[in-house]
Amino acid sequence: MKKILLHFIFAIIVIADLVGEFLQNTQLDHIAKPLLLIWIGGYFIAHSKGLDKKVLKLAGFGFLFSWFGDLFMLFSADFIYFVLGIASFLVAQMLYAFLFLRTINISGKKPFLKKKPVWLILYIAFGLIIYILLFNQLDAVLKVAIFIYMVAILIMSAMALNRYGNGHPLSFSLVFAGSLLFVASDSMIAINRFLVPIPFEGLFIMGTYIAAQFLIMKGILKQYE
Repeated sequence: MKKILLHFIFAIIVIADLVGEFLQNTQLDHIAKPLLLIWIGGYFIAHSKGLDKKVLKLAGFGFLFSWFGDLFMLFSADFIYFVLGIASFLVAQMLYAFLFLRTINISGKKPFLKKKPVWLILYIAFGLIIYILLFNQLDAVLKVAIFIYMVAILIMSAMALNRYGNGHPLSFSLVFAGSLLFVASDSMIAINRFLVPIPFEGLFIMGTYIAAQFLIMKGILKQYE
């Protein structure tokens, strides 16, 4: 019953944020968006009994820096806040990558990509396509910043794939799906800001982003249930 109530509260926060995005209601967006990672991080900590301490720290700080990114992105029309948002999410992606590696190390099994490195070609191809499309639209600073961030988020997702066969199958599916949605969300941010406007971009970007964070959190918890 308690979990149902908690998820109901989360659903209200999500709906409020998406409605704010759809209506372009800045006030509603500024109220709801900061609550998303507070709920996700709080739920994770509340249900983290028995988790490896390093897993708990990496996930907790990943959610924290994602929250910083959310706050900065509320004011992303100002270039400096956009850069700070990118920097915060960059740290979060690195933390998630190390988190996924930690769960593999705990399992004691061989990482999937050591057995099937060919899957990395898909990540490299996707990254090159997006970066080439954006390249001429970026100034010198952003060329470097976007490249570094793209490498980081693709490494994060590759490490999620690397968990295949290293634990609970549902845990893998949730985390990997979350990582792909994260890549999709951030790719849409870059395309919308620098290349071409995406219709209803707020709904698509935030919808995939919220689902990504939620699935990663749920997937990590599932590994240890």
